[in-house]
Amino acid sequence: MTIIVPHHKTKQEAMALIDRGINDLFSGAAGGAVEITGLTKQWAGSTMTFSLTGKLGFISVPLSGTVEVDDQNVTVKCELPAMVRKFIGEDKLVTGIQKKISGLVGA
Repeated sequence: MTIIVPHHKTKQEAMALIDRGINDLFSGAAGGAVEITGLTKQWAGSTMTFSLTGKLGFISVPLSGTVEVDDQNVTVKCELPAMVRKFIGEDKLVTGIQKKISGLVGA
């Protein structure tokens, strides 16, 4: 899954906003009350590598990927587990994450 959202901030401002909001980025993207646990993140230049576990009820799903910030866009890349694609749907997640990023960076 690749999501590209334009922003109108400096690269450093967008990176700071993403860094502070990464936990919220995935928590409501599926349209429900997904609890995020075990979040780890590490920046290398303008690319953040992350991993987390999303919990919804008794289901726990690991997720990892990258968030790259350039002068114009925020790009999220991650491989969705088959269970997530089947039960939630990639389109629903993409739309939810796009809205979250837009809200974070004021796009």
